[in-house]
Amino acid sequence: MHRYSNFTWWMRRLPKRRRAVAIYGPTSSGKTALSLDVCEAASERGLRPVVLNADSRQVYAGMDIGTSKIRPSEMRGFEHRLLDVAEPSSKLSLEAYAQMARDELASLAGSEDALPVLVGGTGVYVQCLVDGWQLTATGALRRSLERDFPRSDVEGAYHMLARLAPEVARRMHPTNYEAILNALVRRMAGRADNEAATPFAFAVYGLDRGEAETDRRIKTTLDAQIRGGLLEEIAELDRRYRLVEQARRPGRRPNVASQTHGYREFVRVAASTGKAIAELGGADLAAARAETLGHIWAYSRRQRSWFRKLGASRVGHRSAVKIIVSRLE
Repeated sequence: MHRYSNFTWWMRRLPKRRRAVAIYGPTSSGKTALSLDVCEAASERGLRPVVLNADSRQVYAGMDIGTSKIRPSEMRGFEHRLLDVAEPSSKLSLEAYAQMARDELASLAGSEDALPVLVGGTGVYVQCLVDGWQLTATGALRRSLERDFPRSDVEGAYHMLARLAPEVARRMHPTNYEAILNALVRRMAGRADNEAATPFAFAVYGLDRGEAETDRRIKTTLDAQIRGGLLEEIAELDRRYRLVEQARRPGRRPNVASQTHGYREFVRVAASTGKAIAELGGADLAAARAETLGHIWAYSRRQRSWFRKLGASRVGHRSAVKIIVSRLE
């Protein structure tokens, strides 16, 4: 078993509902390894763990290396769902993800030994399921907000959120467009406290190795991705979706890959230099890598702030897997 020294946990107790596990943490914190260890320990106790992806980029087909998506050979025989359920040419809405995840939970509820294990670093994905956000009929409102506040006017969207819900705005990064729109939708729809029924009560655990160690692991991960074929993956996405061409012609609805850290920086450098992705090297590659690191480091800090929103309190111990599984009994 792996040993996790910096680990935080929090548990929701809800009557008459079966228990499930949610593992949350910033990029490169070790969520995947921990989830697999939990699956093994739960399986030894007669449960059938099923991993549900809660990463907003691993839902897209073709975005594998740059999102650290688990490979089938790494799954240790455990079923993984909600991976590769969308194409990056069209953004998967939070409402669509929540509905798919709830459908999966409903299907697992029919099996007495099933144990959902929700794993990911997208706080809004985790919270919408754990807290049972009622998101139906909000799609039209979100589309209206997107028209009123396009991505180029994230400042305007943030100012509106600050007027409507200043306490929410204070906890949010002013350039996090998706999170700001999600918060506006919840506030304007008046549904923040309207919970959707789910068959499982989640025990939520937050994995955090601290800022310095997280930054180091992110750097190691990115370099391994580059060695493992990240540029080839981006080149293939560019061949399929013309990412570089789109980057040179702003104004169109961008591809999700072009908005994702670890992809967009290389696409931007290629677009600005007139080179193909496969031609990047030397100074160009170094510049894209440095920009990527800066963006992912900043993003990981925002991810870590979600521990508070998810109700987590930081506790250090050495037996994460043992504690998680014991609380299922």
